[in-house]
Amino acid sequence: MKFITEYDLRAQFNEQPFADYQMEENTRLTPGARQFLSDRGINLFEDGTKMRFGAPAGNPKEQEGKQNLTLAADAAPEMANAKLLSYMEILEAEFLVLISQMIERDIEMAGQMSKLGHEFGRIKMFFTDESADVAVYFEECTGMNGKNCSKDLGNCFEISDFHIQSVNGKMLVQMNALRAKIRAIRIPVAEAFSEPKDKNRLITVTEAVNRIVNRLSQMICMAAGVKECRRTQ
Repeated sequence: MKFITEYDLRAQFNEQPFADYQMEENTRLTPGARQFLSDRGINLFEDGTKMRFGAPAGNPKEQEGKQNLTLAADAAPEMANAKLLSYMEILEAEFLVLISQMIERDIEMAGQMSKLGHEFGRIKMFFTDESADVAVYFEECTGMNGKNCSKDLGNCFEISDFHIQSVNGKMLVQMNALRAKIRAIRIPVAEAFSEPKDKNRLITVTEAVNRIVNRLSQMICMAAGVKECRRTQ
């Protein structure tokens, strides 16, 4: 999906003014681009439908209100995608912070976290390329296997202030916080892929996020020195 920005339209208009704008397939306008067309009364043609942004007939204030509602509705999917991408970028940054601190204490664990961070980053690629690989490396354990690793399994055990006092206490708290934040992005994921046509993409991304969360749970168990799976107790 390609986004047409206000800058793109302004450059085209300055080079050759136009009264109509035809949307190309697999493109969307940013809110700023739609406002640019509206301000200049340029007719927008999208999916063969004419959406006139020129001076409307009837009550000007009423028509202006309807137009603003239309613009807001059209911008909603774009805003949902932008919000989700922002969350993803924040979490990618938090992966790096956690890895940098892990290196000082456990180089092997830091390597595993680095690999998981790269796998998380591939989910973002899937937003624009549905052929992107969103597989997550997963080792089966007593409580998790190939059949349930894509589901929301909750936490193997809760991290509390008790664990802060352990040898890897700081690492455990940070991993637990990252796990909670990654689990929370399933909400903006659902908002970004709310259309019926996006159902399969929603399932793919949600399952990938669940695998990331479950893999983090396994790593938390390792850092906590858990020898026997708590899910069986």
